[in-house]
Amino acid sequence: MIGSKKGSNEEIKSILGEGLKIEGNMIIDGKIRIDGEVNGDIRGNYIILGKSGVVKGNVLTNYMVVTGAITGNIQAEEVEIKSSGKIKGDITTQKLSVESGASIEGQIKSGEFNLSNSSKETKE
Repeated sequence: MIGSKKGSNEEIKSILGEGLKIEGNMIIDGKIRIDGEVNGDIRGNYIILGKSGVVKGNVLTNYMVVTGAITGNIQAEEVEIKSSGKIKGDITTQKLSVESGASIEGQIKSGEFNLSNSSKETKE
C-alpha cells in the first residue's frame, strides 16, 4: 500500500475542499488532498483525490491515491486506486494497486520494462 511509502506520514499541506473549482494547471509541493474540481494538469509529490474530487487533466506525481474521478493520463511512481475510483485515461506507473469495484478506461503500463532488451530478445 502507498500508506507505507515515503511521504505517507507527512502532514497534508493543502486541501482543495468540496465545491471549490480550480481552472488552470497546478504545481504542488508536498502532500495535497483534492475534494473539489481541477480543470488542468497537476504536478506534485503526493496527491490524494477524495471521493468528491474530480480532475480533468493529466497528473504527474510520485504517489497518488484515487477515490474520486480523473479524466486524463496519470504518470506516477506508485498509484493506488480505491473501489470508488474512476479513471478515464492512460496510467503509467512502476507500482499499481487496484481495489475491486474501481473503474479504469485506458491503457495501463505498470512495472519496470526495458524495451531495448525485449526487442533484442525478439530478434535473436
